[in-house]
Amino acid sequence: MLEARNLSLSVGTKQLLTDTSFRIGDKDHVSLVGLNGTGKTTLLRLISGPTSDSALITDGQFLKSAETTIGYLPQEISFDADLEKTALQYALQANARLFELSDKITRMEHELALPEQDYESEAYHKLIERFSDAMHEFEHLGGYTMQSDAEKVLGGLGFSEIDFHKKVKSFSGGWQMRLHITKLLLQNPTLLLLDEPTNHLDIDSLRWLENYLLNYEHSYIIVSHDRFFLDKLTTKTLEIAFERINEYKGNYSYYEKEKAERYELMMGKYENDLKKMEELKAFVDRFRYKATKARQAQSRLRQMEKMEKNLQSPEEDLSRISFRFPKAQASGREVMRLDGVKKSYLLPDGTKKQVLNGIDLEVMRGDRIAIVGSNGAGKTTFCKIVAGEIEFDGKLTMGHNVTLNYFAQHQTENLSPDKSIYMEMMDSAPSSEAQKKVRDILGCFLFSGDAVNKKIRVLSGGEKSRVALAKILLQASNLLIMDEPTNHLDMRSKEMLIDSLEYYDGTLLLVSHDRYFLDSLVNKVVEIKNGGLQLHLGTYAEYLEKAEKAIEAERQQENAVKQKSQSTAAKTTEIEKEQAKKSAASKRNKKRIDEIEQKINRLEHKKESIETMMATEDFYKKSKEENAKILDGYHALCNELNTLFAEWEQGS
Repeated sequence: MLEARNLSLSVGTKQLLTDTSFRIGDKDHVSLVGLNGTGKTTLLRLISGPTSDSALITDGQFLKSAETTIGYLPQEISFDADLEKTALQYALQANARLFELSDKITRMEHELALPEQDYESEAYHKLIERFSDAMHEFEHLGGYTMQSDAEKVLGGLGFSEIDFHKKVKSFSGGWQMRLHITKLLLQNPTLLLLDEPTNHLDIDSLRWLENYLLNYEHSYIIVSHDRFFLDKLTTKTLEIAFERINEYKGNYSYYEKEKAERYELMMGKYENDLKKMEELKAFVDRFRYKATKARQAQSRLRQMEKMEKNLQSPEEDLSRISFRFPKAQASGREVMRLDGVKKSYLLPDGTKKQVLNGIDLEVMRGDRIAIVGSNGAGKTTFCKIVAGEIEFDGKLTMGHNVTLNYFAQHQTENLSPDKSIYMEMMDSAPSSEAQKKVRDILGCFLFSGDAVNKKIRVLSGGEKSRVALAKILLQASNLLIMDEPTNHLDMRSKEMLIDSLEYYDGTLLLVSHDRYFLDSLVNKVVEIKNGGLQLHLGTYAEYLEKAEKAIEAERQQENAVKQKSQSTAAKTTEIEKEQAKKSAASKRNKKRIDEIEQKINRLEHKKESIETMMATEDFYKKSKEENAKILDGYHALCNELNTLFAEWEQGS
């Protein structure tokens, strides 16, 4: 399907790939992994097609089959040309030919139904032929399921039926990205490139997308920091490391295990080679100047030089984030209690939106709770209430000796852009003791040497997130609230954060779309839905299993209702079609009756004229041949009239 040969890639002065090759086969489900900045996004852009980026320098070649079609989901996209279209119209553009045919068929249906249409004309018959051809092509291309398919994908990604008819410009950036995912899936390319597709999805739409991709009939390459997502969907892993692309024939978990095993084998070989070289060197040093062993010594020397030339230490990125949260005094057994907590917001149109409506919750020391719910359900609002950042109705009681630390979803926005990393940390340190730890903490987050003097404004999203996370280590706490702490963190950084949180001895409240992150840490799940709160005991995986069963039961019930509705609709459609046929036939019949009546009138006038002539004396003065001819014409006229009267009576 797609093959890259001897590919080299650089952006400006930074070399990303050097003389590397890989291949994507039919129905390959591939994850593309590597540290931040190794070139994953750049490679996807390059595969998707020609780029105008002058800083991008490539060498080598891409080969693809004639049947290969590519669909690309970037991390950011512009909708300028489609802002006035509705969500459904945007999705229906996925198949340009079907969209064109649909419009064409609608116009021809209108033309066929015009009352002044001449049903006997050649133009009418040609219109019928064109209509039939268009309908046949429309059916062959799957046109009859086009809208239902679009509505199904839109619904799966979280759009309501009301949303279908809203304009693209009315949606936020995240929802516009979902529209682009919808269009890509409906295009059904043979190679789908997805760069962080889970960034804008809540749990429900994420599960739907997973199920869709599990059954995808073609190939795809996914870049994602969601390990659970990659493990479930991919069967092959391409890793970008040290300017090379290495292939692993398994999902992300297989890749991690296989990579560790490969490293151990390479390290074992490297150590054995070093040992053998030492033995060769010892032999050469001992016998080089002995005449009886000189030849053997020279042979060992050549062997040693050859081994030394090919000796290569296994490459491993040894940088790690490794830290522990500072200890705080233990809190009381009951950390906090919420009684009848309510929160509403006033919308721009003056209406009130109730986000939380009388929720109750008791949090005990040592609880590790995941706060989950769809986008907009109130997860962040809940965290802000507990952290004391917004006002609310109801009662919140904090337990004895509770010290709270809060990592907000947009914590990076609170960083001072003109400060250096080091000064940002120093200014946030609550004491001289904490200030002494600043450099050590920054080192744990890969900021060492001159890197600590970088201004905040020049940092990437991932680097800013690491600074924001580093700041929470400056103050000890026994209640830690974290709202989307893994945003912009790569796999390695997330693993280290998980490791650190496992050793945290306080109480945790976590909001995250990363299921692997949550499942590694929590023992309770709080689900916020329709303003209410429901507590689930157990791991996040156990919660997901229960939720999946509930969704499946709901889906079966909906399908039963839908099938019944479709059956009724199908009957209604058949009746409407039959009525339309009868209406068209009635119109044609009326036109024919009108024509018969006009012809009968003409023939009766002609008959009266002949009868009047036959009643005169002159008729009998004609020759027998002339009279016979007139009588034959008269009888033929009477027969034609009888036939027309019979047809008129039947039509009436």
